[in-house]
Amino acid sequence: MFERILFPTDFSVPSMKALDYIPALQEAGTREVVLVHVIDSKDVTMIASGGQGFLGTVPDQETEAQRELREDIQHRIIDTRRALERRGLKVTVRTPVGSPGKEVVAAAEAEGTSLIVIGSHGRSNIRDRLLGTVSEYVIKNARQPVLVIKRDVAIGR
Repeated sequence: MFERILFPTDFSVPSMKALDYIPALQEAGTREVVLVHVIDSKDVTMIASGGQGFLGTVPDQETEAQRELREDIQHRIIDTRRALERRGLKVTVRTPVGSPGKEVVAAAEAEGTSLIVIGSHGRSNIRDRLLGTVSEYVIKNARQPVLVIKRDVAIGR
């Protein structure tokens, strides 16, 4: 039923908790995972400006912090991909740049996935209630069923 699933991750604790559910889905027939890490376009602007904000200058060359961030993301993607492949799953990786919710929904559609497995931070502050979280956006806009893995409230993660 859920042969090809989409696993979006920002590598946070709630996001990686969702990874723990993939073996059970594999037992239920999952054979392929589309691993998606969205590079938030707002973060790209901030990183490119060296954290100087809207009026800051954009450096011509990658800074040490930018390089370290890029390498860290690459390592996390590789580690996650390898963990899934060791389980015998076929893995496709996508790293789009844009709005996370929109990019997750677009990737699910483009890849023809049958389920989205997403972690949720479960924040309840006013900003998130007004603007919505990535998981809320995905739930409202995806055509596929969405399995939301909530953060562990007991440990505050």
